[in-house]
Amino acid sequence: MRSFDGSDAGGEARDPEVARLLAVPELAVDTERALARVRARAARPSLRRVPVRWLQGLVAAAAVVLVASTLTLSGFAESLFTIFEPQRFVAIPVSMSDLTVASDLERYGALKWSAQPKPTEVVDAAAARAAAGFAPLVPAQLPTGAGAPHWGVLRETSATFTFSAASARDAASRAGRTPPPMPAGMDGSRLVFTAGTTIVQTYSGGTSSLGGQTLGGQSPGGQVPGGMPAEIPALVVVQMRAPTVASDGVSLNDLRAYLLAQPGISPQLAAQVKAISDPAHTLPVPVPAGQASTKNVKVRGTDGLFVGDSTGLGSGVVWRSGDFVFGVAGTLTESELLAAANSLR
Repeated sequence: MRSFDGSDAGGEARDPEVARLLAVPELAVDTERALARVRARAARPSLRRVPVRWLQGLVAAAAVVLVASTLTLSGFAESLFTIFEPQRFVAIPVSMSDLTVASDLERYGALKWSAQPKPTEVVDAAAARAAAGFAPLVPAQLPTGAGAPHWGVLRETSATFTFSAASARDAASRAGRTPPPMPAGMDGSRLVFTAGTTIVQTYSGGTSSLGGQTLGGQSPGGQVPGGMPAEIPALVVVQMRAPTVASDGVSLNDLRAYLLAQPGISPQLAAQVKAISDPAHTLPVPVPAGQASTKNVKVRGTDGLFVGDSTGLGSGVVWRSGDFVFGVAGTLTESELLAAANSLR
């Protein structure tokens, strides 16, 4: 009888090749080291807490606010009147379906860019000032170990949105829904989204209170196009001229009522937006429902909106001061982030 190792019942090897193939070294398992690695991984906050689709949805919704316009179209600038300019910010918890509906502008008309927003790398604060036309505020208090900042300037660009009743009807028909009628004068009217030049400072390599853990993790190449670092930044400071939305026909009240009546907008989202008492000067900030906490805070003596948590995984604060809107975000706790924001000089 032949055994599994190639020998006969008496133990004599009959097939040396089979015996060689079946001979494997003894597996050595370092159980203590494996357990330590599992514990360390469980103790670290997961950067995947917020799904990637959430981030994509938020970026799409935020793009409506961040587009800019030079208002150089002949005969058009003179017909515009401002219907929105943010002075304050309010958090609006939203679901993924709300974001999908709210960010799909093509259903209601056509968005045309004069040029896609593109950050340009500059060497330092002086170069940023020369490129932007204003002096950037710089944080005096940085995360421990943070290196020199990367500087980027986002120049003015333009986007004009033209409403189309036919596009809205076609999109609703494809989805098997009936859209509300457009208010009188909306079909063919235009909106211009305006945001001035923006300066971005990105600080990498710092540490937070998460057990001294280094923030970031350099990726191959070190940077992405436009001069922004490819690693997760410890701190990002954004300073932009305040955005506005102008119209050549539709009023803010009609626009808001029409968009909130669209199929797919949840009653909860509609109620939150309708509850804003000063819609012409209040910017709703979409926040993933159940994923983040928000609060009103004071930043450099003015009202701001904080979004994040106290674990150090990530947080941000936004406020307006004078002609500028500021945003500070990073992989920091609330106290660390506010300390950096309040130290802007």
